[in-house]
Amino acid sequence: MIRGDNSKMKSASNSPFKLVATVAVITALLAGCHDKQHDSANQSAAASQPAVQEESKAEIAQRGRDQLLSAVSGVWKPDTGTGLTIISASGSDIQIVQGDTLLPAALGDVDSSNDNVNFKIFWKSGKQEIRTITSTMDGDSTSSIVITAADGSQHRYDLVRRISQDDLNRISALNARGTTTLTESTPAPEQAKAVADRGVIDMYLGGIDMNLRSCPGSTCAAVIIVPRDSKVSADTSTVRDVTETSGVNTPWVRVTYEGAYCAPSEQDSVTGCAPSKGTDAPVTGWMNYTRLLSAPRAQP
Repeated sequence: MIRGDNSKMKSASNSPFKLVATVAVITALLAGCHDKQHDSANQSAAASQPAVQEESKAEIAQRGRDQLLSAVSGVWKPDTGTGLTIISASGSDIQIVQGDTLLPAALGDVDSSNDNVNFKIFWKSGKQEIRTITSTMDGDSTSSIVITAADGSQHRYDLVRRISQDDLNRISALNARGTTTLTESTPAPEQAKAVADRGVIDMYLGGIDMNLRSCPGSTCAAVIIVPRDSKVSADTSTVRDVTETSGVNTPWVRVTYEGAYCAPSEQDSVTGCAPSKGTDAPVTGWMNYTRLLSAPRAQP
């Protein structure tokens, strides 16, 4: 009887220990699950951090670009010489007025880390020149800029005032008149001379047929095919840079053509365009500006 009672007592005394051990095991398992969940959450958060940082860098870069374009926009007076230069730059566009002349220019690369803004000048010959505006900071604002031409010559300009609505209205009025066509002998913006007091000039195709497209860019639909050596009227005030699918920036210009042409479906990869139709009225579209000539090419 005594042995039986002792066995029962041992069994009863072990029960609390078993209960404690069971609770400890469960607690450890729960803690392990919590740690795994915590680690998983940390890993997810860590994995998401690069994307957040990358987005932040992109936003910072965009803000720097916008600030630089705003900084070079204004009415500027050259250190030497007379006349004022108006620069209005934002987004993907730049407009430059020298005196009463709206220059045929397009925005190039913007390097906010070095305070440089490139713009392209389009010559009458069809060539283009890259010039660079460098912002000079005075405290928190730009008080002067330096424009560097392709030949290395530099001209400094001091700020007269920031762009006003009156300046923008003036640019709009000059846009309506058209940009000036420049000759390659023009050494700097402040010395630009008008070749013609209009934006529309005669230009010529070279030895290749060209598509007259519905919009600027090689991906736009062809309206008609203009045969080689044809003459077109190009509105230089419409020149704009287009980033092609290859990543290359190409200037396009709106042109008007009247004469014989081929339909896009008639193009022959071997013989080229053999015109079978003639326009009933002038046709307007877009062409690659760099492929147009300022004078008819010499015939073989």
